Amino acid sequence: PNTYKELKLAKWRREGKKIPEGVVPSDAVTIKTLLFDTCAFYTLTEFFTVVVGPYLLLHFFVLPMPLIFVGQYLGNGDMYMNAVKNLFLADILTNLHGFVAVVTNHAGDDMYRFRAGCRPFSGSFYLRQVLASVDYPYGSDLNDFMHGWLNYQIEHHMWPNLSMLSYQKSAPIVRDICKRHNVPYIQENVFWRTKKTVDIMTGTSSMKWFPESFEKQYLETDKIIEAARKMRKSE
Repeated sequence: PNTYKELKLAKWRREGKKIPEGVVPSDAVTIKTLLFDTCAFYTLTEFFTVVVGPYLLLHFFVLPMPLIFVGQYLGNGDMYMNAVKNLFLADILTNLHGFVAVVTNHAGDDMYRFRAGCRPFSGSFYLRQVLASVDYPYGSDLNDFMHGWLNYQIEHHMWPNLSMLSYQKSAPIVRDICKRHNVPYIQENVFWRTKKTVDIMTGTSSMKWFPESFEKQYLETDKIIEAARKMRKSE
């Protein structure tokens, strides 16, 4: 729901449309919101017909249709429905794996959240990638492969275009820099991160707010550095 919300917001910006009064763009859109509340971005019907419906129909029912005829030819009338069941089961397992592998290293009572946005690739940007992400254990090719190379979330957020081997090389350097400047660099296993994520989801704990005074100070420093950079380019 929130990915589609962001696409709608981007479309509004391109078309020059103003966000309706009283609507907060950062508010999350949930299934509960669509079912029981009024969503300013789109309706439940639009969400189903544009986002969920086409994928559901094509992926689970249209794609395996040739198996109807194959099953008839082979005398196995259950082939199509077995394929549909397997596709649903595979999708459920894939989403569970994706949740455990990706969501859990972005949530926890040791992760920070921020009140305002920052300039891409500024000092604040790089600091936030460390404070709002977690790495799983890393180092060996086998371990990294078993994690799908998703164990380098901090480095991935800092440099999204680096290769997987470059993440492996850069992680110890980033960790040492953080240690030198007393910046929390968190590295924990996926099972402990899952527990912390569930605590956030159930309200047992909550994510930290970054101190507002420091946040403003760092954003002002970013502006000064950016202005100095532009001045040097113009000389």
